[in-house]
Formats: sequence, C-alpha cells, structure tokens
Amino acid sequence: MTSHFRRIDIEGMQPCELASQPAPQVMWVEIDQLLIDDRYQRPLNAGNRAAIRRIAADFRWSRFTPVIVAPAEGGGYALIDGQHRAHAAALVGIKSIPAMVALVAPEEQAQAFIDINTRQIRVTGHQIYRAALTAGEYWAQACHDAVAEAGCRLMTSKYSLSARKPGQVFAIGTIRGLIEARQNAAVTAGLKAMLDYDPDSVVNFNDALLTPWLKAAAETGARADVLLEALRARRPWLVIDAADRMAENDRTPKATARRDFFVAAIRERQANG
Repeated sequence: MTSHFRRIDIEGMQPCELASQPAPQVMWVEIDQLLIDDRYQRPLNAGNRAAIRRIAADFRWSRFTPVIVAPAEGGGYALIDGQHRAHAAALVGIKSIPAMVALVAPEEQAQAFIDINTRQIRVTGHQIYRAALTAGEYWAQACHDAVAEAGCRLMTSKYSLSARKPGQVFAIGTIRGLIEARQNAAVTAGLKAMLDYDPDSVVNFNDALLTPWLKAAAETGARADVLLEALRARRPWLVIDAADRMAENDRTPKATARRDFFVAAIRERQANG
C-alpha cells in the first residue's frame, strides 16, 4: 500500500553550521505573564482585531502553533511571535498556552520578529487547495468536481510549461473565486469548450487565457456548445492580442479588456444562435 508519509531527508543538501546559542525551552506560559514590546510589535488595529476574532471563533489546538517568547526584565515573557494567537486564546477563556522560550536579549527579540515575519516560506494556492481536498473542505471538492466534469484536472502543484499536459488546469485562484460565486456550471462549460476546441493544446490552458475566458463564460452564462462556437469563430489567442492592443492604447487594465473581448465574442454567438 502506498504511504502518504515521508521522512525528513536532507540528502544532497549542503550542511550548515549551527551558531553558538542556548537551547530554548518548551513550556506552558500563562497568558497573564505575556508582555507586548511596543518598540517592535505591531499595534492592534481593526484588521488585527478582526483576525483575532476569526481565530477565536473556530479555535482548535490542532491549528495552534506555540508562540515564541523571551524572559523579560522584571518578570514575565516578551511575546516575540504569536500576538494574534495569544489574544484569540484569551478571548475563548484559555489561561495558558504552549510557548518556546528563547533566551535572547531585547535587540535579538526584535531581529527574531523581523526574520519570522519576512522569511517565511509562503504557502501557495495550490498547496492550500491540496490540503483543503484532504481535509474535505466544501470549496475544494466543488472546485475539483466542476473541473473534472469538463474532463480536465485541477492541479495541486505548479508544473513547468514543458511538463504540462492538455486539460491540466493551474488557475486555482480563478476557479476558487468562480466556485465561491456559485459559477460551477460556467467553470465546467468554459473548460469543456476549451478542451473540445483543441484537445491536444497545452498553451490554451495557460492562466493568461483561462482566467479572462472563464470569467467571460460566467458573465454570459453561455452553454458549452455556444462557447465552443465562439472559440472556433475567433481564435482565443488572437482575441487576447486584440484586447491587449486596445488596453495599451486606452491605458486600461489588460485583464479587464481580455474578459470584455471574450464577452463580446460569446454574445455574438448567442445572438446568432
């Protein structure tokens, strides 16, 4: 049976030398003992408070990572990372939270804050989609089903252009946005028409083409057969070129022009049908 797990593997990576430093402690710290250093920490504005409420509204220990703190002069612990999580925990009545206690001076605390908030590896939309599928979240399953119904596949990671195959869809942001707008049928119809138009094409599933095309399909509500007629009447990449030229002349956003050009092409077929 195939395993979904893998071990930590550093083979082929260049080893690094660990800087001399005291090992941290992991312990539970009372929230009342946490201190916010305003010299480097962010103040809580309306957006921060909204984020805290979102965490508190669905608080789960499985989603809570230990905060990072350092002993503060005079007692208590300076909170280096985890201000939102700590506030959310307090909001649901929790008295103590897990923390990694680093023995560092105040200037190092500020540097740690900078590093944590600027050197994180960003999670991509594809990775979020893959995890959401595993978690059984509705939006992810709906995205998967709408794309699969068209005979295509919504990918869970990025591929180089040379490794892609026809019918592989990478525009996760566009697909999710349309699904959340209840445009499932438009996603299916738009992708089916594109696949039927040229079953062997990889470039036709490029985000630059699919995003305006699918948004136009959603705006017009056209059936897959009408969409296919529009593609056959006006080659899609020529539509993109014409839209881009107009956008440059008028100094308007290319994304809007592309969508509008596709809408016009689709409506022309609807009118003739």
